[in-house]
Amino acid sequence: MNDHTYRLVHTQLPTLSSSEDLLANQLFAGASVVLIDAAKAKLDDYVKPLGQMLEKSRESVLLLVATRQRLLELRGQFEEELGGRQEIYEVEHLLGETQLLFRRNGMWIMTTAQLAELLEQSQPLLKDVHFQTVVFDGLHKLQAYGGSCFQALKLELWKLCSTPQLVVTSSLWLAAEMRELLQHAKQPLVWIREPLEAAVYGGLQLRVELSETRTEQLQQLMEYLKSESPEKQRTLIYCSCESDFQVLQQQLPKDSYLLHRGRQDMNRLEHWQQQLTGKILLLRAYSPELLVENVQSLIHFNMPATWSQFRRSFAVLKNQIPNVLLANAEQQQQLHSLILLNTESQRMLPQLLEFMQQHGQPVAKELSTAHAQLQATREATLVSRQCVICPMLLLDGRCLKPTCLYRHVLSARDKNCGTVPRAGFIRFQLLKICTPTHFAARLLAHRSSIESSWLTLPAQQQYKDLQEKLSTHYDKPEHCVVPTLEELQQICVRRMGNDSYERVCVTFVPAAAAPSPARGDLTVRIRYLDLSTVICHAKLSELLVCPLAWQQIEPMALDVRLIGWLPYNGEEIWQSCDTAAITELLQHEGIYEARVYTTLAHTIFVDELQLEAVSYGEQLHRLKLSKFDVEAKKRLEEFVKTIGNFLTPPAIKA
Repeated sequence: MNDHTYRLVHTQLPTLSSSEDLLANQLFAGASVVLIDAAKAKLDDYVKPLGQMLEKSRESVLLLVATRQRLLELRGQFEEELGGRQEIYEVEHLLGETQLLFRRNGMWIMTTAQLAELLEQSQPLLKDVHFQTVVFDGLHKLQAYGGSCFQALKLELWKLCSTPQLVVTSSLWLAAEMRELLQHAKQPLVWIREPLEAAVYGGLQLRVELSETRTEQLQQLMEYLKSESPEKQRTLIYCSCESDFQVLQQQLPKDSYLLHRGRQDMNRLEHWQQQLTGKILLLRAYSPELLVENVQSLIHFNMPATWSQFRRSFAVLKNQIPNVLLANAEQQQQLHSLILLNTESQRMLPQLLEFMQQHGQPVAKELSTAHAQLQATREATLVSRQCVICPMLLLDGRCLKPTCLYRHVLSARDKNCGTVPRAGFIRFQLLKICTPTHFAARLLAHRSSIESSWLTLPAQQQYKDLQEKLSTHYDKPEHCVVPTLEELQQICVRRMGNDSYERVCVTFVPAAAAPSPARGDLTVRIRYLDLSTVICHAKLSELLVCPLAWQQIEPMALDVRLIGWLPYNGEEIWQSCDTAAITELLQHEGIYEARVYTTLAHTIFVDELQLEAVSYGEQLHRLKLSKFDVEAKKRLEEFVKTIGNFLTPPAIKA
């Protein structure tokens, strides 16, 4: 490992005219680059210089991505950059030409699943392969979606090219993974543009303390200042609000702190920065104009207003971040960060917990307990606000995202109704292809598993009859009443653009909203009950009060889902191009049959769709759109069983 080449861009390299120049110079010189930036950053900076390098050198470049959507996005960018002057290969176009494949120079772009298939089919020819440059685009996603497959692929790649030029992008500093990659890289440059990620790279450990009262919070602060004395290191305290600022002014000894209220204090601030140790800098709320770069101990007395402000606040540690990858790096004082949360600011616990888990930081038991209590309260709120169940739960049987905005617990609202078969076989009309394994449908017939005759279900005719009644009813202006906040808890009717009307349920109302006829511009989230099961946004002015008699009619559309079938590449969701590919197998308003596996409310899980002479599941696998996961099926089974805590109506005879 060439330890002298590990650098952090903001401390070790001379200032260039732009970040593009810096990145281009490194790539043209054959150096490797690890680029870390915020989650919402596109991380596409390498496309232009890599395209220019590829055009000049005509070398072989492997670009590995996590999702097919990202593959198409990057392919389009490189095609625009290269203008057809260099070849871009995709694995689908190459699997039948393996004899010629390994003699070609150019860019190979593929997902982890595609590369695994290519290596499996072409193992005897691997000795002819050598990639001069390997790009891991979105390492955090490659790890999350590729799993063990990605780890195995890396071992195969190191056999083909032990020290390639590496280009790695990520929104997270994944310490163990990054260190392992950099052992195989030429002249690596670590370039971190996100303050909190850079601090974690430098060894920062987050310490989170919870309190019920401000008195307890102040006691925790004093204990910390006693153990991590400001006389030994430069300390900054962020106050999230004016009241916190005033309290700390009263509680801290007068000669132990320096105030910063704004630009008028900049001269005193500059003097403070020149001192090796000394007074605490007390900052009132978040100030983007604050230019402090040599803090060693950062304290948040409650959290800033947003998570992004919290992350940016760690920029004050900038000049103290050591190059920890340097074998001969000078030992610098360890960076400290204390976060003091009261009852109100604990709303940030999900983000904090997710961040600490992602970076392998220890999570105290009381922190996990408080988070669980917070999540339980939040789930109860989501149930009361009629939020929908998390799509990942209905797909994979689990959701690993602590900050997920959907509902994750079942309630009495999710119990099965008497019109939904819970066993046997169903015949349904396809209303909409939501994903390759999720369809909006209308039941046409049902039969038990021990009988051969079908029982026709009346949903189709009922839908037509209800449409006529709704049109007649709302033709009268006095019936067109916008619902109040309480009435949004009930089934409503949406006025469609073609003078038709559809029943809907409101699945989400903004927490601070106070809907009334005067707030017609309020946007809520709705789910269709009869037209399909699509969830979309609607203005309050588009919704009408539904007569009670029509509210009591069971929904005439439901969801049909293939249980246990996940996206082929381990992705969280399918891409739009995947759904388009299914239209060749399934037709809109076509009639299909399936065996019922289990049910949940108005969702029927099936284990297969019956197509003419073929298995739908086999077609999904052949098209590399989906694969069956036994563990996902088991998780879904367990999840659906939890509805047994609620009373359910008798099942239709199996």
